[in-house]
Amino acid sequence: MSGKLIRRGKLVLLCVLLAGLAACEQKRVEEPQVEQSAAPQVFNAQAAEEMTQGLWQAGQAQLIDAQAAVEALERAVVTLLDQPGEDHLEAAKLAWLEAHREFTAALPYIELAFAPAELRSQGRQLLLALDSWPVQPGYLDTVPGYSDSGIVNDTAIELTLANLRKQHRLTAHEEASTGFHAMEIMLWGPTSERTPEQFNAVTEGEKPEALAGNRRRELTRLIGRGMAEDLDGLARRWPTGANDLSRHFLALGPAARLQQIRAAHTRLLDEEVLRRLPESSESDVESGRAADSKQAILAILGTLQSNWLPEEGPGLAELLLDRHQVSALTQTFAQLEELLLKMEDPIELAELNQLAQARGLLEQLAGLMAGPVKGPGAGEGMTPVSLQMEDGP
Repeated sequence: MSGKLIRRGKLVLLCVLLAGLAACEQKRVEEPQVEQSAAPQVFNAQAAEEMTQGLWQAGQAQLIDAQAAVEALERAVVTLLDQPGEDHLEAAKLAWLEAHREFTAALPYIELAFAPAELRSQGRQLLLALDSWPVQPGYLDTVPGYSDSGIVNDTAIELTLANLRKQHRLTAHEEASTGFHAMEIMLWGPTSERTPEQFNAVTEGEKPEALAGNRRRELTRLIGRGMAEDLDGLARRWPTGANDLSRHFLALGPAARLQQIRAAHTRLLDEEVLRRLPESSESDVESGRAADSKQAILAILGTLQSNWLPEEGPGLAELLLDRHQVSALTQTFAQLEELLLKMEDPIELAELNQLAQARGLLEQLAGLMAGPVKGPGAGEGMTPVSLQMEDGP
């Protein structure tokens, strides 16, 4: 072999070695970039600002709908009392159903509005005034075997709204005298056999106002008035211009608002929605007489879904969850809705295995919203969302 070929061979070998070293060096330079790609994505503060502002405004719109529905219920009750009849009783019941569903659809927003520690007690008192259940029928009206039971027969209680509020949950939580489920008892009757004649006015006697029939009329009217007052008061406190409830929410930075929404929604699922699904045939059930338990749950879930997975535009899921969690959340909402629509209403008639399955899906939903539950394949290509918490002023 000539010296020229040897030199050429050494040169080729040197080039190969240098190319190998360059490739190794390039790999070392690129490795940190691979690590960076798995780092949390940059938090979009502007998107969070717009979304949280929009969610608060959506709460105001839903509250206005609930307020209007309760006002319509109050008018329907007044019409029933003025002209007792089957048609007017049925119209009042339908108005109750509409108002109840609009109110339950507002619950995710109400839970958020009263999320700050200094407002929690106010929020609890409001919800107890409007939505306390279960209700003891005999606390309000005559029940079989107890002809003198209920406030309608207790003439020692002067029928005023102030007194009615004092009687509410006076010695036991079942003693509800205000709110939706007290009105449910009055319209459907303690045994679900209310007739319009039971609302007829009676004018005979020395003190007609003390008669049970007339007291039933006045009690029903006052319950409706109290519900309207409570919703009106909440609606006045809501707008950003009122500088009341909104002040606490808007004082937070965008990231802290998202975390407060997340906490409020998961708390609502854990403490309120799960409570509405009976674990057995002996469990307390909301709206048993009105057969509205299932529809109330669907109304709450409808609001949550519109907040997290809106049909148009980004939702909370896009800012708070990775793509696998978003997929799992979408699937869980769909499965839960499909299951609930198959179940009986009143919901206590549903099969126990359906109720257990629904409870499991609700728990899964809460876990996904809270963050720690991962969707299938979450370990591959997952880009975690990192929120830097901000302190409010």
